[in-house]
Amino acid sequence: MKKTLLKGILLIALIAALLCVSTAFAEDASILGRPFPDFTAEDADGNAFTLSETLKDHEAAVINFWATWCPPCRIEFPFLNEAYQVYGDRVAFLCLSIEQADTAEVIRAFREEHGLSLPMGRDENYALYLSMNGGGSIPVTVVVDRFGNAVFTHEMCFRSYREIASVLDAVLGEDYTESAVLDEIPLPVKTAAFPVGAQRAVHVENEHARRVFFRSETDAFRLEAWVVNDRTAYLRIEAPAADDPYSMVLYDSLRPYIHELPTLLDPERGAYVLDLSLPGADAELPVANVCLYDFLHPESPDVLDVYLIPDESCLETLCTVLQSYGYEMTEGEAEAPAEEAAAYVLHVTDQYGAPVPGLMLNFCTDTACVLLKSDENGLIIFEGAPDTYHVQLLKAPEGYSFDPGFELYTPKAYGEWLLRVRKD
Repeated sequence: MKKTLLKGILLIALIAALLCVSTAFAEDASILGRPFPDFTAEDADGNAFTLSETLKDHEAAVINFWATWCPPCRIEFPFLNEAYQVYGDRVAFLCLSIEQADTAEVIRAFREEHGLSLPMGRDENYALYLSMNGGGSIPVTVVVDRFGNAVFTHEMCFRSYREIASVLDAVLGEDYTESAVLDEIPLPVKTAAFPVGAQRAVHVENEHARRVFFRSETDAFRLEAWVVNDRTAYLRIEAPAADDPYSMVLYDSLRPYIHELPTLLDPERGAYVLDLSLPGADAELPVANVCLYDFLHPESPDVLDVYLIPDESCLETLCTVLQSYGYEMTEGEAEAPAEEAAAYVLHVTDQYGAPVPGLMLNFCTDTACVLLKSDENGLIIFEGAPDTYHVQLLKAPEGYSFDPGFELYTPKAYGEWLLRVRKD
């Protein structure tokens, strides 16, 4: 039991670490912009898939390489499955396992277990996978356009359905008249506002939660945890202005699942929040873990891991296990109260994160409006009395634009936001 628990804890840390450091985009210069090898494969249901024939009645094809033992593959399958359901009449999908032990029976069972409708099969003897510059890590996804050319490759897992949809939208439609290679996933260009915190942080807001640490005198390993004393952890997440929200993710190791930070935004609270169900005391591993990090810039050192323990009995079990390996528990420092803001602050940037000077907007109440303009650093600072202000965008500088229907209402308290507009 002890070894199983410790192994599980370290496995959580390992998976989180792998996802934190191995998630960069990859473009395989040997296949991008060139005809993808025509091939025929059979899915687990016995249906034949020939690329050249498929492209006669589809605008593109998505080919995904995976394996049943691959945790990141399981993370992205719900997103691929949603894309298949939305785009399946225009785009052909085929997920090919490179694990030779993944027989048709194994794949059908995997698909049923995970509720997937995607066509899935096996890449016999890795033939197609190895043709792509000798292979590499998995998962890896290739998009082949209507002309038969590979125009996009992506190593490691997609973070969301939005990412897949943005790639497919770029290669579909009447305007797509010649092959165009995508170097990266297209950035969102929708006008949006995101709350800004002082640093990366995950707060547990349960009334009786308390923070603890596990430390060892023999190595540098430190496990930071919260005893939630509840079956649901109420999380509030913060990220500083330097973090691009669309680059930040919260990885939930228990499910496992990747949450893009913008999907956690509660506009009414002006905060990123997540209610996370926890395992019970009878679970083999009575602990959950979340990891907040920059998915697109894994070299960033500010990776934040937080472990969540359901109750005191689970804590006692973990203490017993970890003490046998030289780890002692200490009480965590009380969270310092957040420094109160002295104004409403907007950091105006474009979709690439660059500051946008010269954006004009109003801070309005029911009785009056104050006209403001972003400075050379893209900053707008409004020191009016705390109130619920309607922020109205009026005019973008030349070369920029915003969505006309965009609205931002501030709470009756000072704070900071990242305001994203579009560089045309």
